[in-house]
Amino acid sequence: MAHLRHLALRCRDLERSREFYQRVIGWRFIDYRPSRGGIDLTDGVSNITLLPHPAEPPRPKFEEGTEYIHFGVIVEDLAACWRRCREWGAEISKGDVKERTAADPSQPPLRSFKVLDPDGNVIDVTANHEEWRGVSV
Repeated sequence: MAHLRHLALRCRDLERSREFYQRVIGWRFIDYRPSRGGIDLTDGVSNITLLPHPAEPPRPKFEEGTEYIHFGVIVEDLAACWRRCREWGAEISKGDVKERTAADPSQPPLRSFKVLDPDGNVIDVTANHEEWRGVSV
């Protein structure tokens, strides 16, 4: 069986994305890639590399649900992550990853939520270790 251990994301602003993934999601900064052509982060198991998005052609913006990629993270404290998203100014697009309910900006969701990173990538956030089938934490 193969194990996912690396994910690369194209970013318009590497430092802004680094700040988001460190402060909001909680990933740890490892180092800059040679020639500062990227940034390596980790969740302790996988390597996540932030790479610059080419200037041309401009990246189109997609609505949540039609995006090219989205991924999910399991956090220890859902309410704390939700507060960090709100404080950072991230767009919370849905109030639950399965039911796709509208987000209520006045209170943290009970199960999960969807948030957009600085480039509009959709991140499913949950504290439920059984949110996705076949996953062990």
